[in-house]
Amino acid sequence: YPSKFPVVIGFISKFLRDEGGFEFKRTIIRTMESLMEKIPETREIALLYLCEFIEDCEFVALSTHVLHVIGNVGIQTICAARYVRFVYNRCILDTAMIRAAAISTLLKFGAHCPALRISIIALLKQCAMDTDDEVRDRVMMAIYILDEAERKNPYIPPS
Repeated sequence: YPSKFPVVIGFISKFLRDEGGFEFKRTIIRTMESLMEKIPETREIALLYLCEFIEDCEFVALSTHVLHVIGNVGIQTICAARYVRFVYNRCILDTAMIRAAAISTLLKFGAHCPALRISIIALLKQCAMDTDDEVRDRVMMAIYILDEAERKNPYIPPS
């Protein structure tokens, strides 16, 4: 019943907020991924629930996986910029592994959404002095890639 997706997504997202173990929450996330794949109309609402989930996730592996999903699916949505704030928050508020995953996700957004590229470069520059080597290396690589993309193919807003 594809027309019932808002109810289904809303229902299963409640389980992400409740107490539960790693396997249970991973299953919920996989279910949401499956729905996004099979019913494209679910993408935006499901991504917002996943963004909410990573704000207070206790499992590093799930947070990094969800960041990967946001990067892959979020760039295909009409309003990709909506998810950048959630991802950037992980760059400043989380552990090194999650910060590194968030940097990679920001790179995806900048590479696939030229309109966001300059803003994402500015956000990445804020992370350039991170205390973790891996995060700093990813930041510098991401800035280089996005700077090169902007130099070779600058974004010109539609008039």
